[in-house]
Formats: sequence, structure tokens, C-alpha cells
Amino acid sequence: MQEALAQIPWGHIIRLMELVTDAKERDWYIHKTIENGWSRDILVLQIESHLYQRQGKGISNFPKTLPPPQSDLARQTLKDPYILDFLMTHQKYSTK
Repeated sequence: MQEALAQIPWGHIIRLMELVTDAKERDWYIHKTIENGWSRDILVLQIESHLYQRQGKGISNFPKTLPPPQSDLARQTLKDPYILDFLMTHQKYSTK
């Protein structure tokens, strides 16, 4: 893990330490950051949207047919059709 940790910027490390308490989950985000070249803002977005908990829930052929950044984007687009983070609401809302 130390080798992987050395491959990401210090700002990423600080955000990971602040937002992720589980070591296994933090390691997963470190490897995904390296694999996909996530910026700090994208990393925070992925953590706040609980990507670690959601990963692996859907079955698709995206990883086999697309390169990693595009396959991750395609999977996330289909998993979360309504990403309304830009609304900056602090209350939970339901679309039902």
C-alpha cells in the first residue's frame, strides 16, 4: 500500500484520511485513483457518492469492451442516472 500511496498527490492523501476510515476501502480508492487518474475533486465525489459500496452491484461488459476510464464512466452513468450534486441541497429528497 505504501508504494501505491506514494503515487498519488498529498492533497489526495489528506482527503482520503479525512473521509475514509476503513483501511481496505481507503486502499481501494487509492488504487482506483491511480488506475483512472482521478483528480482530487473526482476522488471526493466518488467517496461521497459511496462508489466503494456500490461497485460490483451491476453486471455489464463495459470493462471488457472499453478502456478503464471510459468503462468506469459508462458504469457510473448507468448506475446513477440522476446525479444532482450541483444542487447543493443538504436534505435527502426522493424522486418517487
